[in-house]
Amino acid sequence: MRYYEEELETLIKAGAKVVEIVSFEWQRVHGFANYVAEDLNIDWYSWSSVSGLKVWEGNGFKTINPDCVTLPAVLDYYTKAESDMLLVLEDFHPYREANSPVNIRYLREMMRQQNFTGNYTKAIILSSPNKFIPDELSKELPVIEVDLPDRETIEVIADSVVREYQSYCLENNITPKLLESALGLTVMEARLAFAKAIIQNRKLTEEEIPLIIAEKEQIIKKSGLLEYFHPKEYLTNVGGLDNLKEWIHKRGQAYSDDARNFGLNIPRGVLLLGIPGCGKSLTAKAIANEWKFPLLRFDLGKVFGGIVGESERNIRYALDVAKTISPCVLWIDEIEKGLSGSQSSGRTDGGTSARVFGTFLTWMQEKTEPVFVVATANDISSLPPELLRKGRFDEIFFVDLPSAKERENIFQIHLKNKHRDAEALGLSMAELVKKTEGFSGAEIEEVVNEALFNAYANGQKDLEMQNLLDCISATSPLSRTMAETIANLRKWAEQRARMASKDKPDEVKPLGEDVPKLQQEYSNPFIQKKK
Repeated sequence: MRYYEEELETLIKAGAKVVEIVSFEWQRVHGFANYVAEDLNIDWYSWSSVSGLKVWEGNGFKTINPDCVTLPAVLDYYTKAESDMLLVLEDFHPYREANSPVNIRYLREMMRQQNFTGNYTKAIILSSPNKFIPDELSKELPVIEVDLPDRETIEVIADSVVREYQSYCLENNITPKLLESALGLTVMEARLAFAKAIIQNRKLTEEEIPLIIAEKEQIIKKSGLLEYFHPKEYLTNVGGLDNLKEWIHKRGQAYSDDARNFGLNIPRGVLLLGIPGCGKSLTAKAIANEWKFPLLRFDLGKVFGGIVGESERNIRYALDVAKTISPCVLWIDEIEKGLSGSQSSGRTDGGTSARVFGTFLTWMQEKTEPVFVVATANDISSLPPELLRKGRFDEIFFVDLPSAKERENIFQIHLKNKHRDAEALGLSMAELVKKTEGFSGAEIEEVVNEALFNAYANGQKDLEMQNLLDCISATSPLSRTMAETIANLRKWAEQRARMASKDKPDEVKPLGEDVPKLQQEYSNPFIQKKK
């Protein structure tokens, strides 16, 4: 499907004098221009501030004027030309800075002067890697934003690389699985990844997928926005949370063709709220591994940049990568920190945070691609109310402190991870469970780790019950310093979220009045004065 070519041709036929195409992929932009020029039976030209003006002759460019390297010069040539033509201005963004009224005026003159060139089909394409439209042009300049390549486009690149490196490539078998491994890359990045695979292994088959994925990971990491994870956790490594696990198993079945034919919608995602250290992030990793989906960790805090328009561009790029790599899991850890300030954005940052937040919410609501969003949050009071309404996520789960049964399960999991068996060591699970009342899963894990350190330092043959009891008595769980906060969280979750666990958690015991508290412990968003 030639969506972008047809969109460009439609705009030109509709009378658009100047069109901006936003893409890093100059080869695809040239392909769009060539398609439209052939369809309209006109010539197309390329201009840059380095190589001047060139015309496409079917199998390559012919330089017309190498000295035409300034903007006024090429615009003068274009406006005076009495012939049909399509002109691509390469890397035009430096000429349209908001603080340069002269350059903005150049753009407006281009749009107007073309009305006096007779009955010729003439149009200009502004090719730029970054989108930026000054307010003065927002009503006049149509923009085409090019998504990252789909599998069909990646296949074109793979075929061209095989032909180019045929002397190196002794074997090639370009399968859908191989092409999917390169999704999320630009044309240039995919070409380099395929070429490296051929140079190193002298073939391009599914056996080269790990090499291509490794290249993709490095490229994605360079953006600083997304991180490609290789999770090793399974849901069996998550202690308790039975309700959440059952829900995840049901949603995982919805990605098959049979499920879609049955009428199931593609799952949107899940929001995990609750107490720190109780398995929210672990669950996010386990979902990706359970479903065999790529896991992308999205750091919302890195979206914001100092250049005008950079933050909005960053959020679009990150979401575009997730969409292209789909099906995948997009993990946003502690989402409340990334969205902090969005409510007062108009007074503090010119509305940038609000626009980024709005872009994210719209994408969450409208996306049709199988990108499953797993967002975690500890501080409910910092979450914008728009995020919590139905339609953004399929479900909101509250992850509470583990119950007695779940604590036993968590002990068993961490002992097994350390190649230990509680029964063989003579450990009393009933006593351990009782002594760890109010402990989170992370605190239980740390008890096991610390007990092993102590046992080794003491020269013991193996872990003993007393090692664990000593570490438990030396630990002050977070639930004791946050007793009031946890109680209020539970009240909030009773009406607004589903419980992740089937078992009822233990009551938390607050510290005595003589124990000093942190200042933030006095802040309670759920206590309001009566009107």
